[in-house]
Amino acid sequence: MSDPYRAHAQFIRPAWSVRDAWRVVAMIFLVDLVFNFSPAILALLLSGDALEAYYQGTTAFGTLAQFYSFGVAGLGLVGLLHLLHRRGFWSLIGDRSAAWDDLKRVCWAVGLVLLVVELLPPWALDGETVVMRDPGTWMLLLPLGLLALLVQVGTEEMFFRGYLQQQMACLSSSRWAWMVFPSVLFGVVHFWNGYGPADGLIWAIWAALLGMACADLTARTGNLGAAIGLHLANNAFALLLYAVEDWPASGLALFLYPYEDPTDFDYSLPTLLDPWMIPYALTMAGSVLVMWFAARIAIRR
Repeated sequence: MSDPYRAHAQFIRPAWSVRDAWRVVAMIFLVDLVFNFSPAILALLLSGDALEAYYQGTTAFGTLAQFYSFGVAGLGLVGLLHLLHRRGFWSLIGDRSAAWDDLKRVCWAVGLVLLVVELLPPWALDGETVVMRDPGTWMLLLPLGLLALLVQVGTEEMFFRGYLQQQMACLSSSRWAWMVFPSVLFGVVHFWNGYGPADGLIWAIWAALLGMACADLTARTGNLGAAIGLHLANNAFALLLYAVEDWPASGLALFLYPYEDPTDFDYSLPTLLDPWMIPYALTMAGSVLVMWFAARIAIRR
């Protein structure tokens, strides 16, 4: 049986020359520092209503600015990569032509599957309280929104499936090292997307599963294209179609649900043992599995 991950050896080759563990620890700390300070860096360029919109993220401008701010962290990552590992941007991506082809194929395939799922019952738009934004304005903003999401997911993939996966694979051949550890870390940083500990843990588990799917695709293709394509399609459906009015990152969604108090979702950890959590958890895991299968078909691996 041929090795499904034979392309992975080529992908991690740029990391072999400088692979000290202390450098990886330093990069994790420093990239986290840059990421946390990047909003403040971008805020230096804004003032007044624009600055307030950026912090709130509930308007089109504010949402776009928030996602484009990931580019600051991306630039910091590339700069630190030069400083600590003496290698550059493309060493994180893999073969650029193959990466671009895989990105397009996977994004279209996963997007199509998600569209089919949206058209199946139960329909998300059932009910009279959903508000639809002006379609013309939404279409005009769509390219900017997709580019902003590409900046966001590209930065995350460069760090977790690019840098960390490469460096951990050089330190250990175990999949626990290069596939599971970066994915768990990816899940941990998504804990803060939740409202309260239970919601945060659900976010973290889902993100870790998504991370492992992306790590698998990266190892199969030897580039980041497929991982970015899956991540982009997922985030586009999550952020450009539906949102809750006046919630963060709601400024680009076509359909808006009525505002709900986020504290209503501040569940306690024992809530995770409630019977309704089982089908909810299975649905979340199933969504990742479906996207992964679609991506596998698209890349034919």
